[in-house]
Amino acid sequence: MAGETILVVEDTELLRRIYTDKLIQEGYVVHAAADGLEALSLIRAHRVDLVLLDLIMPRMSGLEALEALKSDPRTLDVPVIILSNLGQDSDIQRGLEMGAVDYLIKNAAKPADVSVKIRTTLDNASERTAEAQGYHLMVRDREADAERFVAEQKMPRRFWCPACELELELELIPHRDRPGWYDGHFVCPSCPREFGS
Repeated sequence: MAGETILVVEDTELLRRIYTDKLIQEGYVVHAAADGLEALSLIRAHRVDLVLLDLIMPRMSGLEALEALKSDPRTLDVPVIILSNLGQDSDIQRGLEMGAVDYLIKNAAKPADVSVKIRTTLDNASERTAEAQGYHLMVRDREADAERFVAEQKMPRRFWCPACELELELELIPHRDRPGWYDGHFVCPSCPREFGS
């Protein structure tokens, strides 16, 4: 079932284009990033179903990006497949321990192999992803603890996005280890900004 969104994170332009073109041909929506910082920006702006992640990149390495993704409740459950030339057992073990679902060596994996691994991973993750869907709620201004929250969080426009002029939504993400508990963030429904998290 194509149509899912893949984020390809690869600093070599030729490889980034090869994987992007292959995945688009197979019906995926593809976003591409040249480093970890760009990847984090894209994944906060777009819903992503899987990340294909290189490790050695400028500005922010793949492992740093992986750590950021796995520490954010909004992206914690997004499957990450590492695709790297680092093939030592210690590199592979570290990537998997940090939360990657698989680790492929660039020299040994053809684009078709990577595509099969992506499809298998998405198929296996579909049930878990459905269970982890969050909620977007509206908050009534000037009721309950709203005044104190606005003051303590120093929200300049109260519950409105200063860039988009839209009312913020409270995004609740189910806590992975505690059923009935949620991690919350105020987000703009239009841009990737978050407030008071």
